[in-house]
Amino acid sequence: MKQIVKLIWILILVIGFSSNLKASDKLNMDSVKIKQVVNGFYDWYLTSIKEKKYSEFKPKFVESKNGMTTLDYTKYLDNLKTHGFSDSLINIERQSYSDCIENLAKVKYSDFQKTTFTDLDEYEQTNCDFGNYYRWTGGQERINGIRIIDIKYISTDKTYVTIDYFEFNSEENKKYYWGKNGLILKLVNKKWEIDQIDSWKY
Repeated sequence: MKQIVKLIWILILVIGFSSNLKASDKLNMDSVKIKQVVNGFYDWYLTSIKEKKYSEFKPKFVESKNGMTTLDYTKYLDNLKTHGFSDSLINIERQSYSDCIENLAKVKYSDFQKTTFTDLDEYEQTNCDFGNYYRWTGGQERINGIRIIDIKYISTDKTYVTIDYFEFNSEENKKYYWGKNGLILKLVNKKWEIDQIDSWKY
């Protein structure tokens, strides 16, 4: 009888150990995928900034069908989707330009940046100053890259990723790290997606 009880306990321990290993393996695999999503997004974003592909990483001002001014963010939002943004974050990003679009609808495109929108104040007053800072890193200075510091699982389908930024000094061949930011990723249809990027912080 004692041997049967002993065997049962051994079996329970083996099953528990095996389950823990599987859970650990899954977390490790998820962490790799999460890193790929975060690094992939910032590689694209920072490369687009460096190569001055403006319409790739932010909306552009265009003429509407009735000759007024509006925004075209089709390519920009498509790129966010391609590079790991969730539908909900893309919708939030789209809505964030509604005030700007409403204000631009009162401006003739033939006057835009000629007699109107010739200084930063006008962009700020109409909530159209998104071109004055880098949306997903914050600030007005371009950075060279990001580094993932930590991945914390909030739940099995939600994680918080902490990153910092770096500048590369070519003379010293050295990276200088600074700043801190955080991203929330969620698991949607077995795919990790960026669902939030926090405010830029020192």
